[in-house]
Amino acid sequence: MRSLYEKKNSNYYLHDEIAASKGNTTRLWRTFRGVLGEAPCDETGPHSAEDFASFFRDKVDGVRASTSSTPIYDVSLSHTDVGRMDSYVSR
Repeated sequence: MRSLYEKKNSNYYLHDEIAASKGNTTRLWRTFRGVLGEAPCDETGPHSAEDFASFFRDKVDGVRASTSSTPIYDVSLSHTDVGRMDSYVSR
């Protein structure tokens, strides 16, 4: 009987926590992690936002440097009937 009570109490608590998290995804995920038994973690990892930005800045600079001698491809525009509706209608 006690285990049934504890299960009902736990489900009610979880329902209240999920309802209270409405609109706050951070709180909702924290609730789910708690239910799943994951330990709370406040650290963001070894990388900072500046590390992230620097990585992509260096990546873009590398691509630009490696393609700088590539000639620009000229795409000529041609007139087509794409804009006319009657080109799609069978007669």
